[in-house]
Amino acid sequence: MKLLLAPDAFKGSLSAVEAVSAMSAGIRSVMPDAEIVAMPLADGGEGTLDVLSAACGGAVYADRLVTEEGGGHFAVIESARLIGLNRPEMQCDLFTRGSARLGEALLSALDAGLRDIRIALGGSATLDGGLGMLSRLGCRVADGAGAPVSADLNGMLKVVEVDPDGIDPRLKRARLSILSDVKNTLYGIQGAVQMYGPQKGLRKDQMAKVESAMQHWADVCEQAFGVSAHGAAGAGAAGGVGFALKLLGAETVSGAQYVMHACGFEQAVATADWVVTGEGRSDAQTLCGKLPAIVARKARDHGVKCALISGLVTDPAAMVQHFDSVIAATPSDYPRDDIIPDAAMLLQRAAAAWAEMIRQV
Repeated sequence: MKLLLAPDAFKGSLSAVEAVSAMSAGIRSVMPDAEIVAMPLADGGEGTLDVLSAACGGAVYADRLVTEEGGGHFAVIESARLIGLNRPEMQCDLFTRGSARLGEALLSALDAGLRDIRIALGGSATLDGGLGMLSRLGCRVADGAGAPVSADLNGMLKVVEVDPDGIDPRLKRARLSILSDVKNTLYGIQGAVQMYGPQKGLRKDQMAKVESAMQHWADVCEQAFGVSAHGAAGAGAAGGVGFALKLLGAETVSGAQYVMHACGFEQAVATADWVVTGEGRSDAQTLCGKLPAIVARKARDHGVKCALISGLVTDPAAMVQHFDSVIAATPSDYPRDDIIPDAAMLLQRAAAAWAEMIRQV
């Protein structure tokens, strides 16, 4: 039996490579003769740079990967590395977090002569609508008194004027691409604030204020740039950085599909009997463009069964409509403080249980 192991990172606990290793160990304990193809993946979130580096080669710098395609060089910037939830400098109040480091990374890539820049937007800790990034790129963002606002969510709450004339002119000659793991718009029920604010630390009593500020920010920006971008798919990515990049002319592509293509997923799945994918937590967001859902769809296109083995599965009934097998690696009564330290063991155990199940079929 040929098995293609193609998980995402288990956020906060295992990289995609470590997840593949744990899955493989569990399966081999039950099916030692199985042919296993390891293909750690990403969807624009945490680990995207590492996966693409392994698949495409190139040089990895502190803020980007530089590799080659069709005779030309391009850069990949991963927001999770710069403004991610696990970054030490992001362990502060949500209102003081901003996306300026993405602006710095873009300028650094431009300084290196790169004009094809692809920005992976998953896993961010910010909710500033991309204000920090735009400010760092030279956009003037001011309050009612004409003073520059802080490059963070606090600043977004005070915005009155936006002037893009000072933005680095090299960006007009650059090709910007967004590798997104979500399709959310900037604001509204499916927007950055209501969908992702709580997981970044936004309280319920702060929701209305920030949602209103995000809409005002969009209105002022769109008038200044002459571009309507708030309703674009992926505008809500990275707390609204997707919106800011759309103002700069960036195109949006599925991060999952981009990485899968780079890794040769289509060729590998065509000869597999099963695909096994997974992530740290599978819920309603999984079915809105996250990697496991894309993997399952591609597997079905080839008539190949797909198993989902995730750390947690919050809506199994919805998942079984998309996956041929669904397993949560963490027992419901497992001690919360032990989940992350024991993540590899739990995943290995779950993969072994899955292998035993299909061996008996």
